[in-house]
Amino acid sequence: MSGQRIVVIGAGIAGLVAARRLSRAGHSVRVLEAGEMPGGRVGDRQVRGIRFNAGARLLYDFSRPFNSLLDELGLTAALVPVRHLSAQCVGTDGRWTVELMPGVKSLFTPGLSLMERLRFLSFARKQRAARSHTDPDDAASALAEDDITLADYISRELGPRVLERMIEPVFRGTRSWNAEDVSAAFFASVTPHLIGRDTVHVLAGGMGKLPAALASGLMVDCATRVVGVETPATGPCRIHAEHDGKPVQHEADLVVCATEGSRAARLFPQLREEDRGFLSSVRYNALGIVHYQLGRQVAPAMKFFTRDASGPLATWQQVPGNDATGQAPQLYAQLSPEAVREALRRDMTDSLDLFVRPQVLTLCPTLERDCVDMHNQWIAHKLPVFYPGYARAVARFRDRQSEVRRRVYFCGDYLAQSLVTGAAASGERAAADIARHWA
Repeated sequence: MSGQRIVVIGAGIAGLVAARRLSRAGHSVRVLEAGEMPGGRVGDRQVRGIRFNAGARLLYDFSRPFNSLLDELGLTAALVPVRHLSAQCVGTDGRWTVELMPGVKSLFTPGLSLMERLRFLSFARKQRAARSHTDPDDAASALAEDDITLADYISRELGPRVLERMIEPVFRGTRSWNAEDVSAAFFASVTPHLIGRDTVHVLAGGMGKLPAALASGLMVDCATRVVGVETPATGPCRIHAEHDGKPVQHEADLVVCATEGSRAARLFPQLREEDRGFLSSVRYNALGIVHYQLGRQVAPAMKFFTRDASGPLATWQQVPGNDATGQAPQLYAQLSPEAVREALRRDMTDSLDLFVRPQVLTLCPTLERDCVDMHNQWIAHKLPVFYPGYARAVARFRDRQSEVRRRVYFCGDYLAQSLVTGAAASGERAAADIARHWA
């Protein structure tokens, strides 16, 4: 393959995977990243000693391509298993354990009817059979479920109490998605590969190890914000950017756009209308979290809340301190989707503590005495929202991108699955398209 000059816009997981593959194929690759470090929504941050994740917190082991990537990066040995992950679910009629990895224990969730328990068993068998034709890295592998909301799908297949007491608290607590807002395609493509598993993973030393390993050996220009890209019919593409407030320009034969999908269209004034229309349809949810650093030790605990019991919180977590790593005890208070919308409406995304403090005080009555410091974390683009019909539109967009040679390629979790593994798969796909088109 003849070497091309390629600029990758965005050093998230998708962009870094694409850049790594293209660099190894002999291309001259430069990555431009608006943030201060590679990783995007995968990584570790620290503010005045308060440590937290930039976004993603867990890695699932159901993706064989991603597992191979971890082997290649030498990170498999750094995986720390977290088994039987569960949370206490708080409802208006009591508390119960909700399993994050569906299994036999899920059958004993209180409040389910006998019929719902029997339907759960039958559903689990069907999900296991669906492994052969679904891909956990690709929501578009479950297009049959793309036109129905998750709420309607679960109510139909399992029953309304399963939705209320099991599915909805987990989706609100881990993804800040309401079940009536998202397609069932995400659930239907991932769940078959979760059945029978009881383990997820974190990385020893933090999630930042993944982007650091991917970026090793690459030319990554951080604090460089791309403001526009020219793609003339002849001659090189011209990438206009700003670095430390000063304009910079790069030229390239090809461009890989690995920014959030909702930001991509504005960078390319010469996009085809059908592609611009798709990118304009990409949606993300926002997420607000308040991190409290404590001066005393706490026991580990995690709570989700049903919608009618949530108030401003969807998730509450107590994180014990660790003297070996220097981790101070912390409390994690994640806003509900409704509180996130209210924070946006009132332009209070930098003072989220005001939303949650009354409820936090009921969960930690000694907060005023024990709190050493506090940090409001606002993630404006947390996860792409796979709303009904979206996965089908993704499949059409990807088919167009893979069909013919072009100058600009797109990748990101919004084009595969809203998981770290989906972002990596999208980067692999973009690099494979370039390899096929420009061989």
